[in-house]
Amino acid sequence: MKLRLTIINVVLSLLTLFALGFMPESTFFLPDYVSSALILFTLGRAFLLLHQQTVFSVLPMLLISLPQSVSMGMDMHAPFALPSFLLYLWVVNLQWGQRPWLHPLHLLNLALLAMFICLALRVFQLPNSWLDYAYFPMQWVGMFAALTPLLFVRQWGRIGRWASYWPLLVIVAFSHNWAGENYLVLWVSLSALFSLTLDSYVMAFVDELTSIPGRRALEFKLKTLGKHYYVAMVDVDHFKKFNDTYGHQVGDDVLKVIAKIISRTPNANAFRYGGEEFCLVFSKSAQEDVMQALELTRKNIEEYALYPKSLERKKNKRGQKTKTKPLHITASFGVCQQSTNDTYERVIERADKALYKAKQRGRNCVSVAK
Repeated sequence: MKLRLTIINVVLSLLTLFALGFMPESTFFLPDYVSSALILFTLGRAFLLLHQQTVFSVLPMLLISLPQSVSMGMDMHAPFALPSFLLYLWVVNLQWGQRPWLHPLHLLNLALLAMFICLALRVFQLPNSWLDYAYFPMQWVGMFAALTPLLFVRQWGRIGRWASYWPLLVIVAFSHNWAGENYLVLWVSLSALFSLTLDSYVMAFVDELTSIPGRRALEFKLKTLGKHYYVAMVDVDHFKKFNDTYGHQVGDDVLKVIAKIISRTPNANAFRYGGEEFCLVFSKSAQEDVMQALELTRKNIEEYALYPKSLERKKNKRGQKTKTKPLHITASFGVCQQSTNDTYERVIERADKALYKAKQRGRNCVSVAK
């Protein structure tokens, strides 16, 4: 799900930026205070979601969007202002993860931001010999600055991290005269808000460990379904043994494997209910098809061989081949069909009772509620 949301986030944002290049500038005009309000709202949301890189990227956009009477005459066209702004955003976008706010890297960000503000306000009296190099072509430099952070996109992790990248892309579009400044400021605020909104959705509805929808998404799904759907509760057999014997890291790996396998169950939506319990929802399936799908999933779990990765290797064993025995996982299933007067809470309760019966029968089997 996170991959699909990331693709939607990137494609939709790039398409809207591309469309700006074909819009006449006289078509629409947004007052400066509206743009400033949008960016201020984006900045607050990024701070609450602990997206430090987004905070540093969006902060100077707020200064640019302010009216001239408030911004004290900041000029993006001042000598070396645009290159210093590009350098600042480039350095910020090469970062990921959270650090203390007084970390040296964040202090470097503030120093580069202060340099841009001083240049935009023309605080420094630059030597005349420097001015010959102040307005060199920015197109190729901007493309390099926009492409290099994408090499580390796997390290970003959260979808909201893209909100930090859009200001950098705006500076590249600005250097190419792709659209008016008013349009670009509006685009970066809306695109950053969209990325942060998707990130909030993932935090609320997607389980962080297994990357499948969580309990809140399950409840929403069941509330909006029709009648006579099937719910199957899935529980990992002897899960405590994995944590106690091999450690919680291996226990997490077991949960990831279970989530991956049950997500492939035909005609079913998989959810993590909590702990080592998962849930499968069949919205439009006959009982025979449901039982076949659950039995197939049960077999796939039983036949899966999990090889735990040792986090620490003994010094005297380094360089030697080790024969690691695989771990075998089994799971129990309890399935229930929703009847006419059943609420979704009642359906889950009956499926949970069927799951308890499956454990009483010896585990690693499928039990059907009456």
